[in-house]
Amino acid sequence: MFRVMLFLLLALSSSLTAFGAISLVDASGRPIVLDQPARRIVALAPDIVENLYAVGAGERIVGRVSYSDYPSQAESIPLVGDYQRFNAEVILSLQPDLILAWLEGNPEAELRRLESFGFKVARLSTKRIEQIPDNLRLLGRLTGMVPEAERVADRFEARLRGLKPESKGVPTLFYQLWDNPLLTVSDDALIGQAIKFCGAHNPFGGRPEAAPQVSVEAVISAAPDLIVSTDEVGVAWQTRWLNWQMIPAVRRNALYTLSADHIHRATPRFLDGLDALCGAVASARQYAGVKPR
Repeated sequence: MFRVMLFLLLALSSSLTAFGAISLVDASGRPIVLDQPARRIVALAPDIVENLYAVGAGERIVGRVSYSDYPSQAESIPLVGDYQRFNAEVILSLQPDLILAWLEGNPEAELRRLESFGFKVARLSTKRIEQIPDNLRLLGRLTGMVPEAERVADRFEARLRGLKPESKGVPTLFYQLWDNPLLTVSDDALIGQAIKFCGAHNPFGGRPEAAPQVSVEAVISAAPDLIVSTDEVGVAWQTRWLNWQMIPAVRRNALYTLSADHIHRATPRFLDGLDALCGAVASARQYAGVKPR
């Protein structure tokens, strides 16, 4: 009889954990309280969609923004707009019990408008590498998928520890975020954090904006040992630099293209992009500090 009662108590405890109230604080410092794990979710950034699938909660997504295309089954989820302009009426029709937002990217005024309709909005930040496993765990709590989220987050952290780069030599790296206008990144962005992690120097890292606009003359003056961009910029970005042979990176053909889906998205796949970035930095490390002739 005692064993039967113990079994029932354990089962009840498990049920309360899976379906009980959830209380936490999001990246903006706002408290988020759910009566039960979220079942109908609108995700307002591609990386949030990807991370929900990573923790086993992809089937809970009822609305997504454009470019939320990984994994492939996400493309069948109804669109609610893009990350800067989403359709509140469509979101209303989907009746989500939780909206997951990108703190640095979604317009705050629109998020507050959604909250005025009675929706619960949790904001996630993606400015730091360590926030990726933190966000995975947070999504696990919000969806009741804690064990799977812990496994995915633990795997991320273990692989991240294994990517620790060499400390000898600090090459200067110019990251070309876009071509027209010419945009780069500061240290106050996920990619800027990746550059520091790989042991390179970002000459524009101290700029206050996350994606500062720079001139070709400023890049020439910075004399980067390597220039890195992504397939998002296109296939001709390297050719545009060939006129500037006084730049060490151009003269040595140290121009590298990464996958934007990897290095720009704060998901488990980010480590693939980080690994590729660190590989590019390692190849340029031998030239760090070498002046052009």
